[in-house]
Formats: sequence, C-alpha cells, structure tokens
Amino acid sequence: MREKALKEARRIHDELSQIDTIVSHVKRDWNEFVRTADDAYLKAVEYDLQGFYTGFERILESVADTIDDHLPAGENWHKDLLDQMSKEIQGVRPALLSDHTKKLLDEFMRFRHRVRNIYSFNLIPERVEKLVGNLPGAYELARKDLSAFAQFLEQVSPET
Repeated sequence: MREKALKEARRIHDELSQIDTIVSHVKRDWNEFVRTADDAYLKAVEYDLQGFYTGFERILESVADTIDDHLPAGENWHKDLLDQMSKEIQGVRPALLSDHTKKLLDEFMRFRHRVRNIYSFNLIPERVEKLVGNLPGAYELARKDLSAFAQFLEQVSPET
C-alpha cells in the first residue's frame, strides 16, 4: 500500500505542475484574444480550458482506479467520477474535492463536452470569458484539495 500511495501522490503533484502551465497559457491567450480579437487565440483558450479539466480528470481517474479500486462506467461516467471523488470512503480515503470545488469543476467538464461536440466556430466568446474568469478560483480550490489529498497519501504511507 505504501508504494501505491506514494506513487499516486507523485502523480498528483506531477499533474498539478502540468495544469499550472495550462492556466498560464489560458491567461496569456485570453489577453491576446481581447487585444486582437483573433479567433486563433480564442480557439487556443478553448483548447486549454478543455486541457485544464482533463488534467484534473486524469488525477481523479487514477485515484478511482488505484485507491478506490472502482472506476465509474457508462454514459455518465465523467459526472459519476466527480461525484465519487467528492465523497469520503470510510476507512479508505477522505473526499478529494469539496462540494464547492466539484461544482466549479463540473462547469469546466460541461464546457469540455460542449467543445468536443460542436464546431468551435459556434462557441460564444462571452461563455468562454465566464470560464476564464472562473478559472483562477476553480484552479486554486482544486489545487488546494488535491494537494491536501496528496499530503494525506504521504502521511498514511509511513516508512516500514
């Protein structure tokens, strides 16, 4: 168990580092879109907003598979995964995400679904702007929650 928990904690830290980069790209490209009104920057922001959520989802999937030993399946597995990670599993792990963090990430998950299922030229810049505005808060809360969980994994894995 020790090795598995420590490996999962490292994976969380590594993924959060990648998400850091995505957040900085969103800020940079959104500022360029606002300055130039060039759709290429808007599309870059849309792509990175998808990547932002996907990075968090990779962490959640890994924890569900490795720690919970249960990965949701079926048509609504993305939403079910968020729900699963916002609940404590008695004797196994605390909740990874607060209810507030779950709600914010759900908004990014729905955006990712929308972007993947419609043509990018049909997206509304005002909706993208709203997500860009919500990004810092969602990022900080999710980062805090997952860093705390990584710390939990490191603490429950004492040297043997």
